[in-house]
Amino acid sequence: MSEPASPGESQRGAPRFFVGCEDDESEGLEDYDGCSMRTDMELYEDDEDADSPPERQIVVGICSMMKKSKSKPMTQILERLCRFEYITVVIFPEDVILNEPVDKWPLCDCLVSFHSKGFPLDKAVSYAKLRNPLLINDLNTQYYIQDRREVYRILQQEGIDLPATLC
Repeated sequence: MSEPASPGESQRGAPRFFVGCEDDESEGLEDYDGCSMRTDMELYEDDEDADSPPERQIVVGICSMMKKSKSKPMTQILERLCRFEYITVVIFPEDVILNEPVDKWPLCDCLVSFHSKGFPLDKAVSYAKLRNPLLINDLNTQYYIQDRREVYRILQQEGIDLPATLC
């Protein structure tokens, strides 16, 4: 087996990138720079075909509405995450987030979750309590950002200057 060209490159090729949806739901999901997007079936087939035991993968779950998951900033985050050999990214499908109970959501070791319009933040908090993943961002604080007055209070409390019209 040859050495990787760079420290972030996988010895087995492109890093794993898993979109947690069925084959017919993955239309319109582009490949992220250098990341192969795989369905859950492909992920398991690769593990079975390997001659050596699979390395322990850290599964990073992205729990947000599709508009946020496909945004330019998120795309840049995912491109950087996919450079690491031992990280597998799982994007929770919007349909699963909205319609499935949290015990049926994909499993992950780390959770990145962003609130936006229509996002069931209460379900994300319940998932975090049930599965206890490492939270990359504080879910409970996301309740505060829904109220402009609370955001202003927090900014003032932290000593961040605000325009006089907002005070």
